[in-house]
Amino acid sequence: MATKEGGALTDWKTDVLRMRFDEGRSWGFIIERMQGQFPGKNASQIRDIIRDVVRRDPRYKGQRQEEPTYKASNGWRNGQYESDRLIEICEEDAKSPRRILEAHGLDPDEWDVVTCRNNLWHSQVRGGTRLVMYQSRLTAKPIKDGITLADVERWFAAKDFDTAKPPVVPMWHDPDGETLEIDVADLHSGLLAWWRETGDDYDVNRARERFFTAIRDIIGRCNGRKFKKIILALLGDLLHTDNDNQTTTKGTFQQTDGRMSRVFTKTLDMLIEAIDWLGAIAPVDVVYTRGNHDHTMGWALIKAIEQAYRNDPNIYIDVSPDSQKHRMIGCTLVGFVHGSMPEKNLAGWLQVRARKIGKITYMEVHGGHRHSEKTKERLQTVDAEGVIVRAMPTIATSSAHEHDEGYVSTRCMMCFVWGDSAGLREMWYSNM
Repeated sequence: MATKEGGALTDWKTDVLRMRFDEGRSWGFIIERMQGQFPGKNASQIRDIIRDVVRRDPRYKGQRQEEPTYKASNGWRNGQYESDRLIEICEEDAKSPRRILEAHGLDPDEWDVVTCRNNLWHSQVRGGTRLVMYQSRLTAKPIKDGITLADVERWFAAKDFDTAKPPVVPMWHDPDGETLEIDVADLHSGLLAWWRETGDDYDVNRARERFFTAIRDIIGRCNGRKFKKIILALLGDLLHTDNDNQTTTKGTFQQTDGRMSRVFTKTLDMLIEAIDWLGAIAPVDVVYTRGNHDHTMGWALIKAIEQAYRNDPNIYIDVSPDSQKHRMIGCTLVGFVHGSMPEKNLAGWLQVRARKIGKITYMEVHGGHRHSEKTKERLQTVDAEGVIVRAMPTIATSSAHEHDEGYVSTRCMMCFVWGDSAGLREMWYSNM
């Protein structure tokens, strides 16, 4: 930075006056050029410094308007994006929603203007075109919920359907062996949590990291053992939201890690990779029950997985939209639900179905939703005949709201080993 010698202006001050009066540059332009002269100072502080220089110049008095200090801001409210900033556009462009969105840094193909108010801030003639500085307050919303056609086209363009996905070959399969049940409850892929608010970070990449930490632990426990079948129970809320508005199926706003197309694709690839790994051990039965966060997109996710294994005889994908499913494992009837139904109803539905099956020694219902392990035995009654109800823990971090309310996630994935005649043989915990 040049210094003052004999009362002469420093170089940076000369540059400021030249840009402001000779070139007609905006405050934002000058601030950007001057940032290197003032290390450690923010844009607002730099603005105050250069405005002080401009005000002391005799040419300043000839100006009719002066632009006060202004601080830009943006953020989300009720599922809509709000932006308040200074923008510089031609007068006619101020009437164009597309140009307004672009001036606020939003893609016009992905956003719609809800409301916009522009206040004239400063104008000048530059190169024959009248440019206007506006104080612009914009409220915008994503154009569509869920995945757009363009998103679908991009996803399929990256997939190779010319060569069918080769079937997975179970290497440790024993038709007379035990059955391994793996419960994935409340993955909430796409949830965004910050450790300073919730005690731990969580996003799509962290979900993948924890998920495969558990899967690797499970595969390690399978070493040296042979299973008849693996039941991969996806117990709902695989995705944290159901659309690009960052809301659940019922419209509750959530903090999310990016757009739905990104979260959907990363979660899909993660589940397919895990199924491939498990399929190398034994045939896999993927049982899906929808959650309360992702009714639509969760089902779309399982349909996409079904397409990946449409030619694989060793992988069965249960895509039925039924929220209550069951499997008969030897003498044990296991029911699968998400767990968001009234607690008093968690066991009765399975007992009703058991009447049509017969020869049942044990009955259990496995669900999620509560984000922590809980076991309760329903003794024999008119509606529930000796049913054990288990709530499964989650590997997801608590959201900011859950953390504020004191809800605690145990961050664990649970597995069960079933014998055809002995019932429950083992319970595995893959703790994070």
